[in-house]
Amino acid sequence: MDFDIQDDIETAEVAEPEGPPDEPPIEYDGDHYLRISTNKITFEGVSKSGLTSVCFDESNTQVFSILSGDVTEVTVQSPYPEKCHHFRMEEKGRVIAMKFSPDQGILALQRTNNSIEFLTITNRIVTRDFSENFKGCSLLGFVWTGKTEIVYITNLSIKLCRVDVNSGCTNVIKSMNLNLVNWYNFYSPICLLLVSVGQSGNSMQLLQVKHNQILKISKFDVDVDLKSRKSVSDRDVVLWVVYNQPRILVMNYLTVNTVVQTEVVIYTIKKLSEVKKTHVLRIHQTGRFALNIVDNLIIVHNQVSKTSMVFDITDESSVAVTYHTPVVEPKSLKAFEDQQSSSAVLPKVVELYSKNWIMFQPNIVMDVKIGYLWALELNLAGFCETIGNKKALIRFLLLRSGSKLMITKAVTSIAEQPSQLALLGEIFDQINRNYMSFLQQFIKRQQSLPLTVTQPDDDEVVEFQCVIDQSSMHTQVFSKLAEKLDMSKTDDTKGHKVLSWVLLEYIRSLADLQIPTQPFIYELLIKMMVITENFYQLHQLLQFYAVNDTKSLAILLLSLENRYPASPQLALDMLERLGTGTDEIIEILLAKKEVISCLRYSEQKTGPHQTIVPMKCLDAARQNGNKRVFHAVKMHVNPNAISDNKEPDL
Repeated sequence: MDFDIQDDIETAEVAEPEGPPDEPPIEYDGDHYLRISTNKITFEGVSKSGLTSVCFDESNTQVFSILSGDVTEVTVQSPYPEKCHHFRMEEKGRVIAMKFSPDQGILALQRTNNSIEFLTITNRIVTRDFSENFKGCSLLGFVWTGKTEIVYITNLSIKLCRVDVNSGCTNVIKSMNLNLVNWYNFYSPICLLLVSVGQSGNSMQLLQVKHNQILKISKFDVDVDLKSRKSVSDRDVVLWVVYNQPRILVMNYLTVNTVVQTEVVIYTIKKLSEVKKTHVLRIHQTGRFALNIVDNLIIVHNQVSKTSMVFDITDESSVAVTYHTPVVEPKSLKAFEDQQSSSAVLPKVVELYSKNWIMFQPNIVMDVKIGYLWALELNLAGFCETIGNKKALIRFLLLRSGSKLMITKAVTSIAEQPSQLALLGEIFDQINRNYMSFLQQFIKRQQSLPLTVTQPDDDEVVEFQCVIDQSSMHTQVFSKLAEKLDMSKTDDTKGHKVLSWVLLEYIRSLADLQIPTQPFIYELLIKMMVITENFYQLHQLLQFYAVNDTKSLAILLLSLENRYPASPQLALDMLERLGTGTDEIIEILLAKKEVISCLRYSEQKTGPHQTIVPMKCLDAARQNGNKRVFHAVKMHVNPNAISDNKEPDL
């Protein structure tokens, strides 16, 4: 999708990309929502002389720079090294489109509307070259659906063919006649093909290429302004997946009181069987528009105002069309700073929203004149500065990838405000519902159970991209709050009380969703309660099992004896309830010099024939220096010792 590309600039036919690779996190300022990536791909741009032309293949994310001369020199650039090529071929005229097969084994190129050429390339040399001609029809374009499977889109039909390199021909697998095809749009991951048919240009036929078949999914008409009598152009249509659902986005230009206004109408493909109008994006602007999709957000660029609008279609009704306004106020992209690898090379001037820009899906921005290709990126810090509703902000961030640090930072700022405890509880519920969904999917994978049903409507439409587990909350939020309190030089424990309330609210949220609380959360809670001397509430939590029993918690309670005298007994009770802490209880009793109690407990748990523990008790009694206890233990361990008239050896 472009703004206003001159006639001498040729581009490849639309075929959806896999997307650029993930980039390392970058610190962004809070003044912008969007920016173009600093890791750009450079290529030879379109020349005024017309000797250099540029094509782009969205399915493979490849830029073709084609330099004409005595021979045609082709340079292929891509974010993926294995898809970068350089080769020469015979000069035969201008190239309209050029695309490699998915395995990069065969190159198909189109120069005219009545023929297509196929090449194989080895060591930068063309080793095979053959062509196919089309009679009685006009070739609009082509798309690869497999290593050797290709689909021809003509003005009269759709043909699925298999390319046989050895014989130098293509064999028709399936053909479908259509009435007056105007243009097409292709989504490669699931081979969805959208074609505009009919004289009006507003009727759409949705197809899917699957199992060597061309399947008809649905035929429908798109909304247009009847006053303008303007048909829908391929540059105004995007076919992509947003929130786990295939969608068709159509720019609709409306005439209101002689002023042209624009909206984006979204059609959702339900269960790959029907197409339904589900969303409308209200733009309320005039200008020249282009679309991108970044992390399930729909970006509408206005070339006239040089701003971009961000839409989020999480809210969806099953019975009515949902209307949306931008999530935040329209803003310009962050200015691009051209960083050249060599100081001798002058940086190129990058004009934002240039007329030479072309947008490809999902997030590709290409300037065909200066020869730059970027990925469009979100700046989450900008949204954090703008979205004032914290609950809405957390939900927004949970839906974005790479947002964990932003979320924990926002939660930390809220947790420091005692008056926001109720809001914090709702935010914990949001975070933990997402966490629970992740745990359920993890358990299914561990048990080798089938994941979500393949029907799109049975899937959860809005999938959270960021999972914040208990470890992340403990490390990034709770521990940092505790460290901040420990560093303060005041004796006031109000902050510790607030952190106790925050931890209790977090534990409550986990319990509501039946998620077991990890021991380190309980340990921090107990430490806060001891610091604030809130022993009564701590005793209640432990006595009524509001805190899960663990050995690590019991050991922590033992260490608190100096400040909380009742803690050792609570620790012993906890170990006893666990049923696996017999050895620990024996060692604790011995350490507390309760030798008789230790001996009784040992025989109760291990039986009278056990000898190791009684000997430990005898040794402990000897070290304690209590003759009476030592004599009693010795008589118990060795009843024959009663006939010995000697004093016990202390």
